[in-house]
Amino acid sequence: MSELRSGEGGRGSGEDRSGAGGRESGKATPETAAAGLAHRLDSETLISYVQGRRWFGAKGGAPTAARIAHALQLPWAGGVFAILRLDIDTTAGTLQYQLPVAARAAAPAGATTIAQVGDHAVYDATEDPEFRRELAAAFAGGCTVEYDGGRWVVARAGDRRLTLPPGADVTLGSAEQSNTSMRLGTSAILKLFRKLEAGEHPDVEVTEFLTLRQGFPNTPVLLGTIRWEDASGTTVGGMLQELVAGATGAWEYTLTTGRAYFDASRDSTPENAFEADAAQLGRVTRTMHDALARDDSSPSFAPEAAEEEELQDWAQRAEQQIEAAIDLLERQLAAGRIRRDRVEEAKVVVRRREHYIDLIEEIVEHVDEDAGQCIRHHGDYHLGQVLRTAAGEFMIIDFEGEPARPLAERRRKHSPLRDVAGMLRSFSYAAATLAGDARNGSGGTDPGTVEVRTGRWERDARDAFLAGYFGNAAAGYLPQEPANARRLLALFEIEKVFYELAYELNNRPEWIGIPLRGIARLTTGEMSRER
Repeated sequence: MSELRSGEGGRGSGEDRSGAGGRESGKATPETAAAGLAHRLDSETLISYVQGRRWFGAKGGAPTAARIAHALQLPWAGGVFAILRLDIDTTAGTLQYQLPVAARAAAPAGATTIAQVGDHAVYDATEDPEFRRELAAAFAGGCTVEYDGGRWVVARAGDRRLTLPPGADVTLGSAEQSNTSMRLGTSAILKLFRKLEAGEHPDVEVTEFLTLRQGFPNTPVLLGTIRWEDASGTTVGGMLQELVAGATGAWEYTLTTGRAYFDASRDSTPENAFEADAAQLGRVTRTMHDALARDDSSPSFAPEAAEEEELQDWAQRAEQQIEAAIDLLERQLAAGRIRRDRVEEAKVVVRRREHYIDLIEEIVEHVDEDAGQCIRHHGDYHLGQVLRTAAGEFMIIDFEGEPARPLAERRRKHSPLRDVAGMLRSFSYAAATLAGDARNGSGGTDPGTVEVRTGRWERDARDAFLAGYFGNAAAGYLPQEPANARRLLALFEIEKVFYELAYELNNRPEWIGIPLRGIARLTTGEMSRER
């Protein structure tokens, strides 16, 4: 039976608090507590539930079996809540996921029942308002739940204490993501990681480094963590960050700012209002990389020279991505799956396969020993990972990298120019989205004008961002020759655009025009000038 040990300011062990909005009274028996009931969920039921969740990402492998590795009974609300660690076997390997569950006579309105177990509905506890309030209270006061062989710890980070006014709402995020977010009043946002891996989590690790050790002002401060601790080490289950009240996602902000440019009359010469923002974002990105490269004393963050082997590895990864994407494109062309208006563009890309490989080799030959350094970086950098505050500042969030990749790979040091390439490609998607809105809107902008403005808007955003990023003094982590920095950036952008091509072919074939356009730019005078 789990035992609650109060942390700093924590509550006593397991008192019944179900009167504060709970539906049951008294404490559950071991058989009717959430953990006991959850053990009666079979593999088929668990698989059926997780397959319908956005946070379940078994890419490349279908689930074949699921079992409860551990059911941690939480001593809140008389035994209504537990947290399950699920081992899910897939055709690609075994993954572990975190699933908080609640067991009540009936699930709250809007909650999805996992299964009916006897007289109890078992459902995801994040959909229960009382669970969310209890979890918020654990961050405010500290909480440790011990179990055989380990403990589950909710603790604050740094000196700032979470203060929630009485009755503050703790609401569940509406967007379906790879994690589950909860908003704690106007003070903080909690990210509950669904996929679990032993070791340091890069989102927590990098956020802590930037905000608590380096004082970087453009990332929300880390306030606390959830950790599973046992003989095998630590597994991070969640993180609490400062909430940036009134902020807008940079993707949404970019589209809002750009619409006037695309909707202007054909005879006008509109101003690209996003240029100043792109330059500002470039400066903030550079400041982030400066901070990440600043600590030589920490093995996890100390910059390391990018040796020849590293450069060759980057080139090999880019070439493999080119080959894989073009192989897929060729198969889909042969099968007649490419839209008629994209067939000729697609055929050009297939014919130029060797040209793209040669381009990578040319970049490597020029860069040679001037590849800069490898540092910790964002790892999945695009407009969707940035907020714009009400005061007009940009805040960078979500340092977990690409969730589908292994933890060790996401913590790996790399050239910071990989982040720059990611943001440049995000501008391409923004330009294409704005163009699509203009074509489908009521403004009456003709297709030719939209096409011209798409290229100009993206060019202006790119140039402004790069001017902001490279405008500071030279940095040891970047190639010392500006031309080599641009060449290395081109390598990462080539890898990224071919990754996008494969992704769109597999998931959103109607979007392949965006990466096809990006690939075409690789041989234009503009791209050659950037190299």
